[in-house]
Amino acid sequence: MSYTFGKKSHRELCTTDARLQDIAHKVLRIKDHSIIQGHRNHADQIIAYRDGFSKVQWPNGKHNGLPSKAMDVQTYPRPQKPSELREEQFYLLGLYRGVAHEMGLEVRTGADWDNDGEVSDNGWDDLFHVELRL
Repeated sequence: MSYTFGKKSHRELCTTDARLQDIAHKVLRIKDHSIIQGHRNHADQIIAYRDGFSKVQWPNGKHNGLPSKAMDVQTYPRPQKPSELREEQFYLLGLYRGVAHEMGLEVRTGADWDNDGEVSDNGWDDLFHVELRL
């Protein structure tokens, strides 16, 4: 099966680091998904921080640069049940980690902030977040 990114996903992906773009396209060969957000501007970062979707203020987020060193991804189609969404997101983020590793890159996801391979010790889940480790 062949998947393609939609217009919004493509637009958001174009705001990210070329290495993230490469990883995303390789993951897309395995699992359909969307790119929800790449670069996050000043106003959007203020809202994300205020609403608890980010732990950092502008301009300290990996989403805040151009190109962005982070993006938010979501399995497609999005499951309606929260438990199914959680499982699908874990799978998708695992693909991102594995594909990046095979490319000689390291990413960190919001499912495993300390990158220890354990998701149960995560103090705060952001199951959509993928960022380059530099």
